[in-house]
Amino acid sequence: MRRVPAVATIGDMKVQDAMSKQPRAVRMVDRLDEAARILWEQDCGFVPVVDGADVLCGVLTDRDLCMASYTQGRPLSEIPVLAVMAREVVSCRPDDVVKTVMQAMQSAQVHRLPVIDTRGVLVGVLAINDLLRISKARPAALDAGAVMATLAGITAPRKAVDDASPTVEAAKAGKAGKAPKVEAAATAAPAVEPAPVAKPAARAAARASGASKARGKKRKA
Repeated sequence: MRRVPAVATIGDMKVQDAMSKQPRAVRMVDRLDEAARILWEQDCGFVPVVDGADVLCGVLTDRDLCMASYTQGRPLSEIPVLAVMAREVVSCRPDDVVKTVMQAMQSAQVHRLPVIDTRGVLVGVLAINDLLRISKARPAALDAGAVMATLAGITAPRKAVDDASPTVEAAKAGKAGKAPKVEAAATAAPAVEPAPVAKPAARAAARASGASKARGKKRKA
């Protein structure tokens, strides 16, 4: 679980002034149909996962649900949240500066960040849509150009290695264990060198030598 480093500047907007409070969440012991119900009722594409003490443990997206159902060939009501949720989560605190958090969102290429308190308890969610609305309603408080630059970074094409999502890999395996890490292959393909081309004279000598050896074998036989 990674958290955005706090960088405070007087006058900067804080996360607590922009986040959505009292977010809906699922428990680790729930099934994916419960997550789908929250996504439908809240009209969103992201749901945090918490434990019995409301401490943030992971996140689920609508894409995670779709890929889990597709790769496992089972209904959502049979797939546990624990098997699919992403555990490597970037989070932030209510007193973090929005400007710093936007940089983290762009770096991680995520549209939403869960907001946690000092105990790790989920207290809110900050979405890029929240920032877009604020920048339009209160341009003096939040620069619209900075928000649009963040959105452009979030939606930029990912590297090929990022296509293998850990949550999708966990869904394919159908296991409730820890989601595997995706690492870039470090071994480069060996260089292929062209075979040397023999000169005509050398090829003729090689054929003559082969024929001579064959005749010698026949005599011995």
